Amino acid sequence: MKKLLICLTALVVLCACNSERGYLDYRGLPMNMSAKAMCDSFIERGFVIDSALCDSGSTYVLTSDKETFRLDIHYVNDTITDILESYEATNNDSTSTAWQQKRDQMEEEICRPYMTHRADLHKEAVFQTDKGTITLTLLNTYSPTLTVHYSTEIGY
Repeated sequence: MKKLLICLTALVVLCACNSERGYLDYRGLPMNMSAKAMCDSFIERGFVIDSALCDSGSTYVLTSDKETFRLDIHYVNDTITDILESYEATNNDSTSTAWQQKRDQMEEEICRPYMTHRADLHKEAVFQTDKGTITLTLLNTYSPTLTVHYSTEIGY
């Protein structure tokens, strides 16, 4: 009986150790990779570091002539905590259309979002998964902006 109890305890410990936490993927790259490695991957894709906007030790800011967004990678001790895509447009209609397309795509791929705001000028959809949280925000006030915030935090 004592051996059976020891075996069961060992099995429970083994199962607990094998259950690693999953992480969101950002454009094909896992968010549990180091911030430096992710930054290097985007540099290989044609992005450049905007050193004027970077905060040494906590944020990489990347831009590209090929893409319509700015990418902020936030990290602590080279561990990614958040990634922020920021889009700016010249008119409200273009950001509203982009927001709806991204929302529909994420709903199809991830889950149905929790809508925290539903107004015409401010919309926010929160997608919660067991790997992290994605928040899609539209602000059509003075300068139309669309942001996609990927967070490694589970829950909101």
